[in-house]
Amino acid sequence: MKLDVSISVLRRAQAADVVEDPFPFIVIHDAIPDELCNELLTHYPRLDILGVDGAQNNSRWSVPAWDAAQNSAISPVWKAFVEYHASPAFFDDFVRVFGKHVLRLYPQRFPDIASLKAMRLGIRERDSEDACDFFLDAQISGNTAVRDASSVKTIHVDSEHKLFSGLFYLRTPDDDSVGGDLDVLRFRQDLTTAQWRRRFDGMFIDDSLVERVVRVPYSRNTLVMFVNGPTSLHGVTVRQPTEHLRLFMNLVGETRVKLFDVPQHWQTRVAKLPRLIKKRLLRVVGE
Repeated sequence: MKLDVSISVLRRAQAADVVEDPFPFIVIHDAIPDELCNELLTHYPRLDILGVDGAQNNSRWSVPAWDAAQNSAISPVWKAFVEYHASPAFFDDFVRVFGKHVLRLYPQRFPDIASLKAMRLGIRERDSEDACDFFLDAQISGNTAVRDASSVKTIHVDSEHKLFSGLFYLRTPDDDSVGGDLDVLRFRQDLTTAQWRRRFDGMFIDDSLVERVVRVPYSRNTLVMFVNGPTSLHGVTVRQPTEHLRLFMNLVGETRVKLFDVPQHWQTRVAKLPRLIKKRLLRVVGE
């Protein structure tokens, strides 16, 4: 398949489509041509090809673009789709749609579009930090069947290194499962001072501290994508028991250096201290 903008999940998106509150995000239905979507569903790789243990309950898998490129059992249509969405062409597409929103959120890091476009691009797990400022990934992703109802990812913000995240949903026609939708959220306006200080537990947030802005259903050929930051709260709703897999492509763009810091209350830091010490010791002495 030829790598061109016609296969981009952002091909129909415009900067004016981006919702700014509570953080910049976009939802695009029928993101790619229907024929291409059908091909991707038809040729979605079997779990054994991806090296996934399908017996685990509601477990996430994500096969990075670099691994997909080297896996000869993955179909050409998927290889081309992944390759495009981890390419400089897709980054240009991102800048076209989200560029002005990035400048608004990170004016010191990106004072203008030229500074955004000047970053040296690479692919995660393939290119070194010495050679690149920004790393792209397009992961063949999904969640396994559900025996016990659960959420694969409760309310959180993504890594401080991530500039953008995107989920391109590929629900199968026969999937009658309940749940697995994406909630876009904001902090409640009436939080007390104490609640505000302790709002983060690592990267996660308690359900009681937020209010939902919009729920994006897990549905075929739907893209939800956003600029990441300390207020980019989102989470996956509980999936009820089902034999169906939850299929999607996960889009990632991350910087070599942190874009922001997630504030942590001192009690949270103290509680995590033994684990941090153990991790650092293991790095020094080995496992």
